[in-house]
Amino acid sequence: MKDSRAAPEIELKLLVPPGAVRRLAAHRLLRGRTRPARRRLYSIYFDTPALDLWRQGIALRVRREGRRWMQTVKGGGAAQGGLHQRAEAEAEVAGPAPDTSRIRDRELAEAFASPQLRAQLTPVFTTDITRSSRVLELDAEARVEASVDQGVIRSGNRSEAVSEIELELTSGEPHQLYDLALKLADDVPLSIGDRSKAERGFALARGEPELPVKARPAALDRDMTVIHAFKAVMWANLAHLQANESGMLGARDPEFLHQMRVALRRLRSALAVFAQLFPEPVLSPARTELKWLANGLGPARDWDVFVTEMLPPIAAEFGAHAGLREFAERCEKLRRRANARARRAVHSARYRHLVLWLAAWLVQEGWLARIEPSAQTALQAPVTDFAATVLESRYGQVRKKGRKLGGLSVIKLHRLRIAIKKFRYAADFFAGLYEAKAARAALKRLSRLQDILGAMNDAATVAKLITHGFARVPGQRGLEARGILLGWSRGRAATLKRELKSAWREFRAAEKFW
Repeated sequence: MKDSRAAPEIELKLLVPPGAVRRLAAHRLLRGRTRPARRRLYSIYFDTPALDLWRQGIALRVRREGRRWMQTVKGGGAAQGGLHQRAEAEAEVAGPAPDTSRIRDRELAEAFASPQLRAQLTPVFTTDITRSSRVLELDAEARVEASVDQGVIRSGNRSEAVSEIELELTSGEPHQLYDLALKLADDVPLSIGDRSKAERGFALARGEPELPVKARPAALDRDMTVIHAFKAVMWANLAHLQANESGMLGARDPEFLHQMRVALRRLRSALAVFAQLFPEPVLSPARTELKWLANGLGPARDWDVFVTEMLPPIAAEFGAHAGLREFAERCEKLRRRANARARRAVHSARYRHLVLWLAAWLVQEGWLARIEPSAQTALQAPVTDFAATVLESRYGQVRKKGRKLGGLSVIKLHRLRIAIKKFRYAADFFAGLYEAKAARAALKRLSRLQDILGAMNDAATVAKLITHGFARVPGQRGLEARGILLGWSRGRAATLKRELKSAWREFRAAEKFW
């Protein structure tokens, strides 16, 4: 019997600035044995008015190819680091309307089983793309179809430009797509694209503004090996970083920058959690680059917190003070400068290379050859034992650093905050392996502790920011405003310290969830 399941599609999607398309198309690595095939691809995407297919992760399109109309249904799979893997079923249809009876894949066809759904199918958006594609032979066994796409997505009166290259694997291994992409990126400013045209089209159709994306837990299960858990955690954190990238570059909401910083901390924490299993040279390149990016984003986030969270309540109380007004204006200028520097870092070739390289590093697994046999055995062991060991160790470190909490100095409170942060990230990474209610409660307690200690740390950094902000606020009014701010921050720190004692008692009294 013929297999009716949809053939899997594996492709790496990379965004390219419109001004660099010609340079990319002429790149020596994209020269095949024949001239590139140029086609105009006009596609109509269908769904119900309530977007029932989109909510199931299904995309239905009808595309005009010359005189033919081809229907394609895509569903399932995932996108990681620009690598898209999903089921795809194609069939020729009579015209620009879908024919669901032509869907031969059983699982995909189930999405269209409802007569009510089929009756409601209507065009939602269109894509009009000029595609230049050719088949590349990377070696004797690896073949890739490279397609440079330029065009537009339209939904009603809204539109969005498309400029990208898709590297679709027809034979070979997925890591070979990244090998090619990294070589292309040496000469052309390419960046990973984790959203398909369908995802972009549905976002356009919904007309919803882009919102900051919070971290989502990695999909771990108790049957996983340590290495698979490591990669799942790293992929989840890399996706978190990329999801907030365009919003941060657009300077629309400081929360985008905050979420990028959170993603960076989670990436760095993941490397630290699993570090005992890897030789230092294996992890050091990733650590170096992630630290560079963290240093590029850190000052901007400090100023965002100070200007948008700490200054407003002070201004509400003392807003008429001339020195405070001048100080706030000066801080806003410094904040804008720091944010501009952060955006330059994210817009840089170094950042683009970092994201693409890190995704390639996870897929290629070249580092496995540099690991001792005993460590390789540990990586193939069940993740549950490793997770319990890590959580027990980090829990012990927090308890140790929190002894005699009431008498801890600012420096020791900072060390406790770092230990709690490390424990919280490890607990968050591995929470899916344990009973959900207990894990959620533990994370909530840790989050409260981290928030309190973080706010205390923010109050402690006020003096540094005040030094920069008051550089141009002269005379007596400057001294008065400085005194107001320092007094406020010290009072806030005292209040937080009382809250910390309560949160610490709750943490110590709780049962472990692992």
